[in-house]
Amino acid sequence: MKYLVLLLLILSLPIFLFKLGDSSLVSWDEGWFASIARNVIKSGEITKLYWNGLQFVDHPPFGFWLMASSFKLFGANEFSARLPSALAGVASLAVIYLLGKELFNSRVGLFSMVGLISSPWFIFRARSGNLDIFLVLLFILSFYFALKYLKDKKYGVFLGVSLAFLFLTKTLIGFTAVPVILYLFWKEKKLTFSYLVTPFLIGLIPFTIWFLIQAVTYDGFISRFFFIGAPGITVSTSFRENLQLFKDYLHNGIGRWFWPGVLSVAVIPFLKQKKAYILPLFFICFSLPFLFSNKGHIWHLLPLHPILIISALGCAYMFLEKFTKSKIVSFLAIFLATMFLSYPQIRQNWYNFIDIPAFVSDEAILSREAGKFPYKFYIDDDFDPVAAFYSDKIVEQIQDADLTSVFAKNESFVLITYEWRLEQAKIKPSEYRIVKTDRDKILLVREKN
Repeated sequence: MKYLVLLLLILSLPIFLFKLGDSSLVSWDEGWFASIARNVIKSGEITKLYWNGLQFVDHPPFGFWLMASSFKLFGANEFSARLPSALAGVASLAVIYLLGKELFNSRVGLFSMVGLISSPWFIFRARSGNLDIFLVLLFILSFYFALKYLKDKKYGVFLGVSLAFLFLTKTLIGFTAVPVILYLFWKEKKLTFSYLVTPFLIGLIPFTIWFLIQAVTYDGFISRFFFIGAPGITVSTSFRENLQLFKDYLHNGIGRWFWPGVLSVAVIPFLKQKKAYILPLFFICFSLPFLFSNKGHIWHLLPLHPILIISALGCAYMFLEKFTKSKIVSFLAIFLATMFLSYPQIRQNWYNFIDIPAFVSDEAILSREAGKFPYKFYIDDDFDPVAAFYSDKIVEQIQDADLTSVFAKNESFVLITYEWRLEQAKIKPSEYRIVKTDRDKILLVREKN
């Protein structure tokens, strides 16, 4: 089986790496996070993050450390910005195999790898410079190490390190793993200080240090952090609308695995495979906040994708084992079901996200050119992160009414705007020089002696 797993990992590499750096970074998150990661290198700070000249506290630093390390090795470019997510995607395949094997058997683990490869939004975000795939990897890795820890205490350190990185990845969401792990300890009658101290001490100390540093150095950090970590959560909301939004996002994100996964999550509590109870428990713990908020997005639900896939395949195997004692029959049945659900999506993913023409945006082209000038940099639209990354400058976005006031200032500057905006504001051509045009945007410079 290990050779099949290795072969599948090798065959999956083009899905994650082919044409990875061919297209420009996009706003918001890709350009935003890439700029922050580059500032980690420039500032030498690993506990405080900066973007566009200001301290950034919306997310902890682990994902940015990975991206900064990639920049150190390969330079600050599109490929290296996306590489950590892509490698985390490959690692997630290996870990979903281990978790599926631990909860059910190696065949469930193997076919779960195929299922995860077919998840449209998992592949899309794994080829993007974001934090979401790190979360997916660290959630399932933490659950795997928790299961191993119950058998061998040496895994307590591994669980602690995995939890530390999970808590340091993205706001509060990593803490939804805690009830699941505590349940595992309780079920095995190991909810004791001696079992809790090693993993949770290692897991919480780095996050606590980071949290305290931000609280001391950034006014209003605590309210900001909880606002970002639990956006829009309130009891005065439409639970029905939120549930429908949650269902639509999860269904569109995982595709054909949605109904098999959701039905299996509902069935698992009635099965004898008690270790697998962590799957519906995590589904509930992770999903509950979305019932109280309409601010969720489709990528926020990515950590549920491996849970649904393992649940579907694990349930299918358990039912097949009741009706047939032939391992060959059950293997072939699950293989055919997995291919039926996965192949159309893998094919679609290839043409939607991977084998697509290279695209260099006008925002990237003009911002890179703007970075050559030692002047203040203005943009006349909402693409601050891309402008900041490609220019390596502090960027100021102007509002509709401010174009005239910018030209009224006695300063030199570069500006990305639109020709019709200049005409509308009645800015004379003698007041600026056009440096470059691309599609509907222009880069101009106004130089004051």
